[in-house]
Amino acid sequence: MANLKDGVYQGQGSGNRGEVKVSVTVKDNKITDVTIDQQDETSGISTAALKKAPKLIVEHQSYNIDAVTGATISFQAVQKAVKDAVSKAGDPSGLDKKVDLRNTAKKVNGEDYRNVNPDDLQFEDQTDILVIGAGAAGLSASIAARQKGAAVICLEYTSSYMLSDMTLSGGYYNAGGGTSLQKAQGIADTKENWNNYLKAVGQGYEDADMRETIVEHGAEDYEWLAGEVGVNFQEVQEIGNEEAMKDYATPAARSHLTVEKSGYGLSKPLYNKAKEVGTKFIFNITAENLITDENNNVVGVHTNKGNYKAQSVVIATAGFSRNKEMLKSFAPDFAVGESYGSIRQMGDGITMGAEIGAKLKDMWMPIANSIGTQSGDNVCIGPLCTAWTKPYIWVGTDAKRHFREDMYFEYASKKIASLDQGYVWLIFDEGMANEMPAAFSAPAPSPHLKREVEDGYFKKADTIKELAQQINLNPEVLEKTIKKWNNDIIKGEDTEFGRQKDLTAFKAPFYAAKLAPSTPDMAGGLAINTKAEVLDNFDKKINNLYAAGSTTGGWRGMTYPGCGMGITNAVVFGRIAGESAAANVKAEADTSSAASQS
Repeated sequence: MANLKDGVYQGQGSGNRGEVKVSVTVKDNKITDVTIDQQDETSGISTAALKKAPKLIVEHQSYNIDAVTGATISFQAVQKAVKDAVSKAGDPSGLDKKVDLRNTAKKVNGEDYRNVNPDDLQFEDQTDILVIGAGAAGLSASIAARQKGAAVICLEYTSSYMLSDMTLSGGYYNAGGGTSLQKAQGIADTKENWNNYLKAVGQGYEDADMRETIVEHGAEDYEWLAGEVGVNFQEVQEIGNEEAMKDYATPAARSHLTVEKSGYGLSKPLYNKAKEVGTKFIFNITAENLITDENNNVVGVHTNKGNYKAQSVVIATAGFSRNKEMLKSFAPDFAVGESYGSIRQMGDGITMGAEIGAKLKDMWMPIANSIGTQSGDNVCIGPLCTAWTKPYIWVGTDAKRHFREDMYFEYASKKIASLDQGYVWLIFDEGMANEMPAAFSAPAPSPHLKREVEDGYFKKADTIKELAQQINLNPEVLEKTIKKWNNDIIKGEDTEFGRQKDLTAFKAPFYAAKLAPSTPDMAGGLAINTKAEVLDNFDKKINNLYAAGSTTGGWRGMTYPGCGMGITNAVVFGRIAGESAAANVKAEADTSSAASQS
């Protein structure tokens, strides 16, 4: 039990943008108040976490809480600051008790909701359309359905729309064919050229109808986002494999970046638009089963908080990049590292669909065959090594280099997966830590990588020998590897693998981070058609069921086209799903009306 002296104490903890400082009030051996005095965390993404952390710490009398907040590092920074403060008040024993608030939504029974009589069930609420998930696909579907006149309830597992993969993304939307922003930047592109590029990178692994649907609607949905929804786009960048495919399609920049340079610039306007048009949101609720009638028509959703009835259901629950068991079964390369997508990517919607006979497609395929390094609890970031201008190399568990590191990330991921243990160590020096901390994908690391080193996710040492000891590599071999690299740089060439970029020599101090195949989410899931109708194993539509986003498969080919394509797929098919679901509601209403008049 804590033995603390009454008073107000100050503490600080490292966040993503520097120190978070707090004042903690202690009375009668309890924390009675936590006030955040100073913080520079990212506005929007961290807002909810910084608001919740003080309340939860006081409520649970603990600074050791696992909670779903959307900004794990900012939340943990408050906890570290509180720990620092109460340690100055005396003995804080007991205030470090583990409190896990992440798994509050659990199945409450084992009932089967397939092929039941809906009249035998009690429903908490009913509506025209239930949308499961408040990410890019779910919000787009909700808006489209409401604009067609249907009533919509959106069920979201987490506490906020801010916890989606879209929010955690770099803020890109990928579109070709001549968007207004492409034209403003003098970028020549056509739908035919974009389609040729997607065919080239797809190599026939993509669903041709889905690809053509994205090409047909991608540019117009960009205009919808920029105009009606109110997303502020800043510029178009070429971040894909366009140059490698120039024999098949003229290279063109297609990755449209938001002004915020963050997925927050996409998610906030979409959520605000969904609210504006009248979508009803229910947060902290977990969809567990689809409810079907005797003819396997979907009639609603069973959740941890009761049953909800609808004439159409849209599944937009994301993929399964956070589900280690599913990864081991379908994509084992990605079970080694961590996903840098949302913590909610557990494959729930895919499982629910499969339970009623939905066909699964491309379950082995990631959204992006990328690389990432863990930088915090449930947090993974992708080093954009091809953009670095300071020294770095990758070494395996043998402390040796195995290939050039400046290749396209899709190829790098596969190379790394083939090595012993399926990962490498990213070795770099103070130059990257100090001068280019933004050369990582969202969420960006802390300044000078201070927090990552403090928390033990990145290693730092003054000598290569010390660094090797920290990461359990042979010091002599690693020293030899670094020495050869530095000697090659003096000669002006990588004599070992012919790398062309970032040929600079290492200087102390040195850093290391474990680098493994990673992805924002998987790109396999439920099979759908161009109307976003979910198909069964005989390629027949399952009545009243629709899906979009990374819950579905078929939209991506062999190689990832470029930054923002996952968001584009979600928005395009999300809108289509909402419109199709609304049309289904109208058709059922017309049928019922005709039947009543006969």
